[in-house]
Amino acid sequence: MKPCLCLIASIFLASCVVIPVPVERVDLEGRLFTDSDLDFVRLGTTARSEVVDRFGSPTMWLASQRILVYGLRRVESGALWFIGAGLSGTGGLVKGETKEAVYLVLDDKDVVTNWGRAPLTHCETWLSAANKWAALKKLDVPQAHGRFVEESPTAEQSFIYFYRPRDFQYYLPFAPPGEKVALGVADYAEISQDDMLVGQIRWQSYVIVRVAPGTHRFVVNPDTDCVVNPDIYRSAIIQLDISPETVTFVEMGIQAGRGTIEPVLINRTRSEAISVIENLRESW
Repeated sequence: MKPCLCLIASIFLASCVVIPVPVERVDLEGRLFTDSDLDFVRLGTTARSEVVDRFGSPTMWLASQRILVYGLRRVESGALWFIGAGLSGTGGLVKGETKEAVYLVLDDKDVVTNWGRAPLTHCETWLSAANKWAALKKLDVPQAHGRFVEESPTAEQSFIYFYRPRDFQYYLPFAPPGEKVALGVADYAEISQDDMLVGQIRWQSYVIVRVAPGTHRFVVNPDTDCVVNPDIYRSAIIQLDISPETVTFVEMGIQAGRGTIEPVLINRTRSEAISVIENLRESW
């Protein structure tokens, strides 16, 4: 046995170990932008339509902040982990992801007024990273509400409030609704409407999705960047028929058990939802 393998085996038999290992670089989502790709952007002149024509749909449109986000997710490193003692131990490979984004700020006429790029730190959402970048640039960008704010729908746009009051639920009956389980679950879940990312929801927070009246399909998928067992996570789907000038509430839980971890989505009435959601903050 080679010396390196002997060392790994001896540590594994004794306790636990995490070993950095090389992992082939893979782009999971988005694309890498070079400075030359963005040379065509002229502040105060370039329109949103020009950006989308050249780069395609953004990773996410931050409506309140009026920021187009073009994100890149990439696997660049990994770690081999072992837990336990003797031959009864277990282990696996955790792939490390890095993220970065290009941000383009638009005015109310959909013209680019500022742009930049920045990497994302551990478990940041596109929104939290965009707001941090904007603060460094000293841009006046709206922040997520620190408390529940109910907005008034219009004939053109109805509102859906997705809210997540607790971490685990259903299969962990002793976990209190207002406390995060020690080991936690995915830090946030992504909400996609008709295959477009429209929100990222953290524990004890809510997300507003603005939609035109009609039938919409939503997929909620826990983010697995920071977990050691991504293969057991599942997504959940809910389809909603939205009438004009209405507000809809969807409670989200995380169901853990039976070998999987997955969201649970329940369409709530306003009276059921309001006493819970009024104690939450807007997801950031």
